[in-house]
Amino acid sequence: MNSTQLRQEIIESLANLSDDELFQVKEMIKQSFLRENTIQSEEERKQLIRSLQGKYAHVATSSEDFARRKQEEIDWEDRNR
Repeated sequence: MNSTQLRQEIIESLANLSDDELFQVKEMIKQSFLRENTIQSEEERKQLIRSLQGKYAHVATSSEDFARRKQEEIDWEDRNR
């Protein structure tokens, strides 16, 4: 499997995760990245931030969508008590 195929497989797997699972994956990646890649300078940090800006703008969910779904769950639970 080449790196392009691997990336595509990962993207397809991520598309099937819930918001909570996506958050957990993000935190795991963040922790791994911080452990393995200490940013050496302020300029490197700025370059990293610039490279990531907008990278996931295409992701279909937002914090507003998440909050709406959570409220729907709460409403459903209230109705079914």
